[in-house]
Amino acid sequence: MTQVQFGPVNITSGNSANFVVEFLNSAGVITVPSSATLTVTYTNTSNVSQSDNVSLTLTGSFWNGTWSSTSAAYGLATWTLLGSGSTTVAQTGQIKVIYP
Repeated sequence: MTQVQFGPVNITSGNSANFVVEFLNSAGVITVPSSATLTVTYTNTSNVSQSDNVSLTLTGSFWNGTWSSTSAAYGLATWTLLGSGSTTVAQTGQIKVIYP
């Protein structure tokens, strides 16, 4: 399911977005890939496009990671999530970095 259909999630500039990810197979059963990749793409405060790979740590069946908006300009940041062994995006969404 694409998170974008619900609109972006707002965070105040300088704060962080915490991600807790669980993968499900096509039958809706929990599956744990050997690795997961979360990338956040945004315009930085120098007005240049930037992509950050967010470190994800596995705890039980959940992958956890945090992205800091410190270097992001106000506006939208798009995130994409992949599980190991897949070139297909598992989920995508948007964060809106807003003025404090």
